[in-house]
Amino acid sequence: MQQYNPREAAKKNNPEQKIITAARNVEYDRKFKKSAEDKLDQDNPTPQGDFKVQTQAIARQIVEGANALVNKKKKGDISNADFAADMAMVDQMVDNLGNFAKNTESALAAYNDGLLNGSLSYGMDQHDEATLRAIDKGEVKLALDKEGRVKMEGKAVHPFKGNFDVNIYDFINIPKVVNKIPPINLLLDPHIEGLGIDENGMPKYRIDENGQPVYDTGAFEDHRADILKFTQETLSALGPDGVRSYLADHMNLPQNEVKRLVENINYTDEIGDSWNNEAESEANMSIIDYMGNRYQRKKRPHPDTIALNAANEAANIASGKGVNLPSQPGFDAQKAQPNIQAQETEVMETPQGVVAETSIEDVTNIPVPRKSVDLTPVQQPVEEVISDQTVETTPIKMKALSAADLIKKYS
Repeated sequence: MQQYNPREAAKKNNPEQKIITAARNVEYDRKFKKSAEDKLDQDNPTPQGDFKVQTQAIARQIVEGANALVNKKKKGDISNADFAADMAMVDQMVDNLGNFAKNTESALAAYNDGLLNGSLSYGMDQHDEATLRAIDKGEVKLALDKEGRVKMEGKAVHPFKGNFDVNIYDFINIPKVVNKIPPINLLLDPHIEGLGIDENGMPKYRIDENGQPVYDTGAFEDHRADILKFTQETLSALGPDGVRSYLADHMNLPQNEVKRLVENINYTDEIGDSWNNEAESEANMSIIDYMGNRYQRKKRPHPDTIALNAANEAANIASGKGVNLPSQPGFDAQKAQPNIQAQETEVMETPQGVVAETSIEDVTNIPVPRKSVDLTPVQQPVEEVISDQTVETTPIKMKALSAADLIKKYS
């Protein structure tokens, strides 16, 4: 599903939706585009409307019936048991009338509001919508049957199938209005943007397939559990009517397909997830498809990975040139650091004369001192040699040098 755009969606309306629109336009004109003359010439100019008048008429019939029962009781024309049974029926009729009136008035108000604002959904069953239109026009009316039960009866016009009979006994069967849900992307897009993002708005820290740290929101499939939970909560929040609207207004499914999906209850999809009905499963797949198309993976290198890669690249270049580099973070210090040896020379006097002895010390990993050291040898007084005679000398002692200083000096 592409990003929802009401104007673009209207251009893609299927033939059924165009018929529904035409029928609604006719009803809109009847309700809201009356001329001043039309308003004055109404059969029922009462501001209460046709249904109110019908309700009052039925109420009077019920009261008249109750009065008749009371008169029969006074005259002795009816037994106590029959009187009690008939009065119980009257009480039930009064309750049903009240419930019919309440539900019908609420449904008519919602329908007229949706008609005026253009918010009615194409997912609304057309039998129900036609029935509400007929009630509003006075073509479906309240009545009492032969047994004194309250009912609604009359005829309505289905925009696809023509006239049909309306018989409603149970007030809970008064049609309900289905309005369009808001553009679904307004609900989905913020969640898509937050996938794999931490509290600071950055991709989450993870270890990649190479074992290196990285900031990465991950592949869309990595978020399946989170997405499924989110879509289930979304569909639950939308409710049955919201799912109908999604299927019809966003997916542009025809009425018979919406009806089939909604009525296929306790549905289990191909991967084993359970749904209240197939309509929810179909909407869920469409939402996930939309989210997958909109999701953009965000990946940023970790500073440690950048440093390690740079060091590795430098080591490779240096190795190719036969140069050993100092140890860097992340390197194998034993392999990367060269074996450094320090030489220390000591001058001493022997019977054979003055000689110098050199010792070698392995100073690998010896830390470099922070302060520089004066490398100038300290000269000691030496007696001069005169003629061919050897004069007694004092052994020469040199200042001991650190390994690092020698490396610096002779490298």
